[in-house]
Amino acid sequence: MRRRILQQGLRVGALVLLAIVVTACQSQERLTVVESEGGTEQQPASNAGGETGERKLTVVDQPSGKAPRELVVNQARGIVSSNIEEWLSENEVRVTTIDMLKEATDTEEPEFRYTSEVVVLSTGKRRQLTNEESQRPEHLVQETLSPDGQHSFIQTWRDKYTADNAIQNLNTGELIPVTGDNYMQIGGWLDSNTYVLAAGSMNGKGDIRLIHVDGTYTTLDIDDEDVEYYTQFGASKGRIYYTDKHHVLKVVEPGLSKPVHLIDNVWSFEISPNSEYIAVSTATKSGGEQGSELLIYDAAGSLQGSLVGKGDLISYLSWAPDSSKLGFDVYTEKESGMNGVYVFDTASGKVSWMAPYYSTVHPAAHPTYPLSWSPSGKKLGITIDDEKALMVTQVIEFQS
Repeated sequence: MRRRILQQGLRVGALVLLAIVVTACQSQERLTVVESEGGTEQQPASNAGGETGERKLTVVDQPSGKAPRELVVNQARGIVSSNIEEWLSENEVRVTTIDMLKEATDTEEPEFRYTSEVVVLSTGKRRQLTNEESQRPEHLVQETLSPDGQHSFIQTWRDKYTADNAIQNLNTGELIPVTGDNYMQIGGWLDSNTYVLAAGSMNGKGDIRLIHVDGTYTTLDIDDEDVEYYTQFGASKGRIYYTDKHHVLKVVEPGLSKPVHLIDNVWSFEISPNSEYIAVSTATKSGGEQGSELLIYDAAGSLQGSLVGKGDLISYLSWAPDSSKLGFDVYTEKESGMNGVYVFDTASGKVSWMAPYYSTVHPAAHPTYPLSWSPSGKKLGITIDDEKALMVTQVIEFQS
């Protein structure tokens, strides 16, 4: 119960923060959400896309067997009382399982037991971790593959403030240390030969380092008085993207110190693994009501197609490893609005509602952990609260 109250409090807090940060009004462009056969059409709502004319967002439900679909769900498998920590393969996941040992009383907190297991998705069987799996380092290791797949940037965190960095040549296996203190884990591959890192600092915004595949680096100075420290930062196709203290998404190229103003009212952004797309959730306020919208841009900052999602709060943006799909959660106070987890398919431009596949209790259930994609991007793990099992993770498998 305490965990559920905490999660609800975090969501309310996010909505309050959303109301604080938004400043600009939405444009008058219209959005119509169209349900599948048997569904209801939702009322048009305003959109901050910046172009004129009507946009339509088609939300696709389970196929009826007549009309072809670009995104089809084969099946969903449930993992009770567990959330996914890591995909070991397409068929195996490492999970943390929670068991209640003692229920809460008026004077005492509940007691839980947390265990690590491996679940075989095809059979549902659980097994104990092998020695190799159980002897994982206690510190966090984060790896980011270069666009050409030849190198990996590796961060090994000694504690929550400092990390050791290295470049690994995946052809030879050579691990090349990168010198310099590191207080943050935000960055991205600028191109196949250079990783850009916002290193952070205990005092100020810290260095921006252009780390080359031989382990050497140079620093980049961005002349922007509206940045106190970097909270959102990424790179794509020779350009660096970040948000300033006014929630403006900006872009700058190495060799140029002045950034270019790109998009206003940015709540969050995620660059696709192939660097082709930037998913941007905006936070706007109009008529005393706040709202959030999800739009897709290309690497140059040009808006691509239609509005992808709209609600009071859009969270858990997560690209599939192959960049073919984008998962996200929409919270809307009004039941008639978009609610729950959706998947945007980049090939078709369609947005599919996942709620029928992961929640049999409430169609607007929201995830309590980040969305988790399998290595191929063909499976998506969604964890929600469950009254009997504390939580349940549904692994949704998409048709190839």
